[in-house]
Amino acid sequence: MKRGTVLISLAALVATGVAALGFAPYLYVESWPYLNTPAAMSDAPVRLVKGRMFDDYFAIQDLGDGAHAIGEPRYYQANYSYLIVGEKRALLFDAGSGTRDIRPVVKSLTNLPVTILPSHLHYDHFAGLHPSDRLALVDLASTRADVVGGRFSPGRYEFLGMFDELTRPSVPVAEWIKPGATIDLGGRTLRLLSTPGHTPQSVSLHDPQGRRLFTGDFIYPTMLYAFLPGADLGVYRRTADRLLLDFPPDTRLWAAHCCRRNEGYAAPWLGMNDLADLHRALQEIEAGERASTGFFPRRYHVNDQMDIGTPLFSLGH
Repeated sequence: MKRGTVLISLAALVATGVAALGFAPYLYVESWPYLNTPAAMSDAPVRLVKGRMFDDYFAIQDLGDGAHAIGEPRYYQANYSYLIVGEKRALLFDAGSGTRDIRPVVKSLTNLPVTILPSHLHYDHFAGLHPSDRLALVDLASTRADVVGGRFSPGRYEFLGMFDELTRPSVPVAEWIKPGATIDLGGRTLRLLSTPGHTPQSVSLHDPQGRRLFTGDFIYPTMLYAFLPGADLGVYRRTADRLLLDFPPDTRLWAAHCCRRNEGYAAPWLGMNDLADLHRALQEIEAGERASTGFFPRRYHVNDQMDIGTPLFSLGH
């Protein structure tokens, strides 16, 4: 074989490999239902460290100052949603997985009108929506593009419903909120922040009254998913950098997936020190200076509360 032909063949092989790396997140989510048993609710007894059970499925934890954490301890992803109550209305940050109807829990905590604001569009945060719910969404070009005939339906790789064999919902949007805008609940003001990295549409919610930042899936204990379609490590790092500059060290980060390591079931929280550790890890991953394990996802240790999973192209070690 001539030298030129060999070089062309090698180049084609490299190009094929690069393309495969780019498609790996999509291959992962499409193959997951065929390689895994569809999730079911756990039958194990629920042992709460904080809060109380509402019924045999939902947990409620009072965070003070009119903020409540609503957990799903029997759901395999251990989701938490957050209800913040003002004087005139309330906001539910994330709608739950939809495994059980979250609305009776919310009604037990407030009689005020409730707006639901998803932290992002993945099924475990969005599937609990009902067409009659008052839905608010971050006002981005990508979310606006998903509106057809006056109804919002997330894209296939925005929703990822194949994990739980769910059909993408189609719901009306009552309110579009610009990144950086304030949300007036009456006697209480929240601020919406665009915090991409986990997904392009990810948002966090700042509650200055309680010195809290509700982070959705941007940061939480256990393993961060930065390898699904739409995730971007560079964007992740830049968002972490911005949050570290914007918030004081005593800000408590309330996350969407339980639990803290070596602790029992309770609303998951982290500190700004954990965010600084994540930022440092992302810098070192980009520079190829942090060791990893596994193939897909590549798993990097962040600190005693977190690891982060990344795509195949994070091949520093």
